[in-house]
Amino acid sequence: MRCSRILIYAGFMVLCLMVINADALENLERAGYWGAIDFGAGYLQQSGDGFEYKETNFFLGFQGGYTLNKHFLLGLELSGWLLQSDDIVYKTKGEGISQVFLISRYYPSKDSGWFAKAGGGYVSHWRNRLGETERESGWGLTVGGGYDFSMSQKWALTPFVSYSYGETGNQNHEVFTLGIGVTFQ
Repeated sequence: MRCSRILIYAGFMVLCLMVINADALENLERAGYWGAIDFGAGYLQQSGDGFEYKETNFFLGFQGGYTLNKHFLLGLELSGWLLQSDDIVYKTKGEGISQVFLISRYYPSKDSGWFAKAGGGYVSHWRNRLGETERESGWGLTVGGGYDFSMSQKWALTPFVSYSYGETGNQNHEVFTLGIGVTFQ
C-alpha cells in the first residue's frame, strides 16, 4: 500500500514537471562538468545468515563528473540508504548501506532529457554496536533511468528510478529506488 502511494505521487510529480517543462525555452546544456543531488525512497530487500529484511528506507546521493559528449556523461556516485538513524546518547543505534560507484549516463537523443544510467563499485554496510562500529565491505552494481526536466541551460529537476544490487561479507541486498534530483551543468 505504501509503495503504491509513492508511485502515484511520483507519477503525479512527473506529470506536473512535464507540463512545466513544455513551457521551458532552453534545454539543459550537456557540456563540461556536471553534478547532481538525489533524494528518494528505496524498497530494500536484504538477506544473509538466515535472516531476511524488507523495508522502505530514505535514499541520499551525490553525483559528479564530466560530459564526454552530448550523449555520454561519466562520473562518480556517493550514495546510500539509512536503515536506522544514529543516536548520540545511545551509541548502539545506527545502520546504513553506502556505495561509491563509477557511473555513466547515456542520453539516446542530444535534444531529449531521457537517460539510462549504469555503474558499479564499492559497497559498505555499517552498523553501530556496543562500543564500536562494525563495517563490512563488498561490491555492487546499479542500473536505472530518468529524465532531466530543464529549468534553464544549467539546472534541471531529475526524477529517476534505479535498481541496485550489492554483496557485503555474507549478506546481499537489492534495492528499487524512486526519487528526484537536482542536476546542474
